[in-house]
Amino acid sequence: MVGYQRNDSLTHNQKFIAGCVTGMIARLITQPLDIVKLRMQLQQKSGDGRSINISEIIRKISQEEGLKAFFHGHYIGQIHSTLSVLAQFFVYELATKQVANSGIDEKHLPTMEFFCGIFAGCCSATVASPLEVIRVRQMIVKEQYKGLLNGAKEVYNTGGVLAFFEGLSASLIQLGPAVGLSFSVFRWLQPFILRHLSDDNDNGEHSQNIAHKPAHIVIASMVAGSAAGFVSKTATYPFDLVKRRLQIGTHKQDSRYSTPSTSQHLIRCNKFLACIYNTIKKDGIRGLYQGWKITVLKSQLTSIVAFTTYEVTCHCIREYNAR
Repeated sequence: MVGYQRNDSLTHNQKFIAGCVTGMIARLITQPLDIVKLRMQLQQKSGDGRSINISEIIRKISQEEGLKAFFHGHYIGQIHSTLSVLAQFFVYELATKQVANSGIDEKHLPTMEFFCGIFAGCCSATVASPLEVIRVRQMIVKEQYKGLLNGAKEVYNTGGVLAFFEGLSASLIQLGPAVGLSFSVFRWLQPFILRHLSDDNDNGEHSQNIAHKPAHIVIASMVAGSAAGFVSKTATYPFDLVKRRLQIGTHKQDSRYSTPSTSQHLIRCNKFLACIYNTIKKDGIRGLYQGWKITVLKSQLTSIVAFTTYEVTCHCIREYNAR
């Protein structure tokens, strides 16, 4: 189970490794969906007021940019994802350890663990913000922001140092509660599913995670991860939309670079509250959920991969330690 466990045989270094592995695998699998999701979130409606659909976005990207376009920004994305996921899991581990050792009343633990998740999400958002801004812009116009150093230079030239933290306010408001909800849902649902899957033959001499069969851990983690991704992203989605539009606030289209049609008419924002107000004014409340379907699908897949990879990696390390 994610978070601190008193009788866990894993060291902090081993959980650090599990977090790194989780981040890399999660990014590799979900990168194409992230490209589609981003283009949909930033896309203006057509002249007849119709929103572009998922299949149309995929078709245009494939025809205009080729299949490689679905992996634009992947290298920086790998660094960003590893850093972000690692921060979430590792900070959450340390925070829940402090709470568990603080002597707090057990009935208040779920609430405190939720706040631990918020803290982990905020740390992750802050640490990964500069890389995320570069990555987002690479996914829009790869050539203009090509490479880590060149991408950083372009971001700096358009808005200075503060440009690397565009959308941070929305990111903190979105990612903090999202991670808190995600971990809370997973920590409640995964053990519940495991109890119904596992054989009733645990003699209590081994740790809980070792007693469970690997197949049961995978199934429980996938189901709980999917639920965690759906709940956390749906509850905080409007802030995710605003964050993306803020992150390209100072982006300027450069005529020297070829800009795909799906990246030409983008919605940019410079202020958090103004972005929400203008979106509602133009498109109504539904406008805050533009791109929700693909985003939730991507969030569920990310959570399934992340939680399952983390749990399986930790299980393998525990088995190795038990030899």
